[in-house]
Amino acid sequence: MLRGIIFDMDGTLTKPNVDFAALEREIGAKVGFIIDYAERSSPEERKRALDILERYEAQAAMESELNEGVVEMLEYVSKKRLKKALLTRNSRKSVDTVLHKHSLHFEFIVSREDTKPKPAPDPIFLLSKKMDIHTDHLLMVGDYKYDIMCGKAAGTKTVLLRYKEYIETEVVPDFEINSIREIIDVISHFERGVQV
Repeated sequence: MLRGIIFDMDGTLTKPNVDFAALEREIGAKVGFIIDYAERSSPEERKRALDILERYEAQAAMESELNEGVVEMLEYVSKKRLKKALLTRNSRKSVDTVLHKHSLHFEFIVSREDTKPKPAPDPIFLLSKKMDIHTDHLLMVGDYKYDIMCGKAAGTKTVLLRYKEYIETEVVPDFEINSIREIIDVISHFERGVQV
């Protein structure tokens, strides 16, 4: 039985808009994920990298646009009395900016300041505790393999929002959707009691 849904933010609720190429140019290296790079760097380099990341995130949050169908889908989730949570590798500050800009409300939020980031299962375990819902009854929705890896490691069902240019092969989600609006169909799937 589905009792709650955990959403990634960038690329899932909002259109992806961080200029990672420019970010890497400013850091001065091809670093991949900035948070992972910062974790394995010296304290000084860690601070410098995260300061740059925060600046880019703040800009992206201010300029953020919701994916089509987000408001309608979230209203449907609320109508079904499912608990909603937000799980992101972004800072809490950028989360607050996005939520305020688009008048969205999430009772449960985990950002990178709270625990070990995705793909580790830790943030879902933390949300499971806060939401008072066992991971068996949670759904993790995201647009990248880290979201799916995180959900699978924590024991939730998983949904991958696909972009044409991004086809996941490394991990297989329980559901794949092409639009966030399709979460409504996924919820109906659970209501019908269909086994995945």
